[in-house]
Amino acid sequence: MDKSTYQYTDLVDKYKDFSAPGCEVTLAGKVLSGISQVDIELSIDTASGCSFTMDAGYDLENSCWDEDLIDLVEPGAKLVIKGGYVKKKELFYGYLDDYSMEFSKDGLAHIHIDGIDGLGFLMSNREPIYAGQRKTAEIVKGILNKAVSAGFAKSITVGTLKDFEVPLVKEEMSDWDFLKMLAKYFSTSLLVIDGEMIFDDLAGNSKEILTLTFGMGLSRFSKRVSLAHQVGQVEVYGRDVNLNPVQGTASSVTVGGDGKSAAQLVPAYKDTCLREYSEFARTQEECDEIAQNQLNSQAMDFVSGEGECVGIPELIPGRYLKIEGSDSCHINGLYFLTKVRHSFSAAGYTTSFEFKGAKL
Repeated sequence: MDKSTYQYTDLVDKYKDFSAPGCEVTLAGKVLSGISQVDIELSIDTASGCSFTMDAGYDLENSCWDEDLIDLVEPGAKLVIKGGYVKKKELFYGYLDDYSMEFSKDGLAHIHIDGIDGLGFLMSNREPIYAGQRKTAEIVKGILNKAVSAGFAKSITVGTLKDFEVPLVKEEMSDWDFLKMLAKYFSTSLLVIDGEMIFDDLAGNSKEILTLTFGMGLSRFSKRVSLAHQVGQVEVYGRDVNLNPVQGTASSVTVGGDGKSAAQLVPAYKDTCLREYSEFARTQEECDEIAQNQLNSQAMDFVSGEGECVGIPELIPGRYLKIEGSDSCHINGLYFLTKVRHSFSAAGYTTSFEFKGAKL
């Protein structure tokens, strides 16, 4: 995953003022032509995907597809998309998940293709797991490596994960759902960037990937602040090995950079408390950690919004975007990117994004 920080002016120079945008779609090892529009959506909330329509390759006279082309359109075929400007950057790595053919009375035909990344494969895996003494990180790596072995991903990155005293068990749920459950307890992000499957604490690293300024690349921006589901404290209860009750508490938001959380801005919220019981918690330390992770997760829904800018291949979810140039301190700030959409069409190349944040 790219951990660099970019300067907008450097990108302007690198891409010659963002001139001559384009993308390259490779399906089953062959570069395609005759594609009218390509959309790529990268997300930390679910599997990332892409979509495009093939307008070339249909023989009107003989009413048939070019065999060399149609043979590529198979479920599970490797799908790679590069985009940008003169020198293109790989934006998507996955496989063909869905396609449809459309025919019209005027003889025109199209093939619409949807792709998905390696997390889509894990949504279909439901084998049970009885971890025993195996480490949590080992279990997560084993699950993610299934997609690598299948050819739907290139590599994995798993952050530091503490082990619960309670052995992990997975029954009657997909690998995807199991990883999402663990991500909640560990306050980690689960996503795929350029074929790299990532299970790590990304929101805790507040270093921005880029700074955008109103009037310089940033064409649209909207922001929402909501107290819905915000709390000042989280309490987690569990039982130790002797079935005695244990408890942990968190009351300070530790993600989102500088600024104030909802409870700091609205003092009445300091006493609001979310209480949960956890089957995983066997010690006060485990209760404290789960409580802190839950509080941080709740806090990240305090701020949300979206925006659009000139096409920037470097923008990815799981990193913070810095906004400057507004007269209002309520607009300027750090925002955690949850979705990034790269869109290529006859009108050019744009990047839109969604974000969330824990502080104002």
